[in-house]
Amino acid sequence: MTNSFIHCGCVFSFRINDEDVRLMLWDTAGQEEFDAITKAYYRGAQACVLVFSTTDRDSFEAVSSWREKVMAEVGDIPTVLVQNKIDLLDDTVIKNEEAEALAKRLKLRFYRTSVKEDLNVTEVFKYLSDKYLQRLKQQNAEDTEIMHTSSNKIGVFNTAGGSHSGQKSNAINGGDVINLRPNKQRTKKSKSPFSSCMLL
Repeated sequence: MTNSFIHCGCVFSFRINDEDVRLMLWDTAGQEEFDAITKAYYRGAQACVLVFSTTDRDSFEAVSSWREKVMAEVGDIPTVLVQNKIDLLDDTVIKNEEAEALAKRLKLRFYRTSVKEDLNVTEVFKYLSDKYLQRLKQQNAEDTEIMHTSSNKIGVFNTAGGSHSGQKSNAINGGDVINLRPNKQRTKKSKSPFSSCMLL
């Protein structure tokens, strides 16, 4: 960790199941005084690595609190628990059984790593990337199913009723109907994002 309270550690790039994956890693400080600031950094996170040091009891005891903070801010995203500095097992202050019990209680995949010796680091990020890709495919499948089963009409319940600008009104329960059509040009800056919406 550098002297700054938060920094971008590095970028990981690799392939998983024929998918190109690029991860931007943000490393946050664990000190309480930076809590409000670090929330802004992990607010859009898609995965989380909770790390404690083999030689730092306080970092181990703070894991549950960090888990709660992440869950409160970004929900149940793919997360792993990592015990770092296993190259210093002779100086450990955490028993193996304690670490394994914590992972079981939090229902997290548990890895023992050494960044210094480059042990199991890549495995951590490959696992998280795979879990994220699985979740993304599931969400895309669910979104497609919703699109196929839902109507493209939305009832707008206008207490005044009737039509707008003298146009004919398609009424549902006394309200007007907005027809929404997919706008394939929505990413072009010259096109208005509302150009395919009509108020009838």
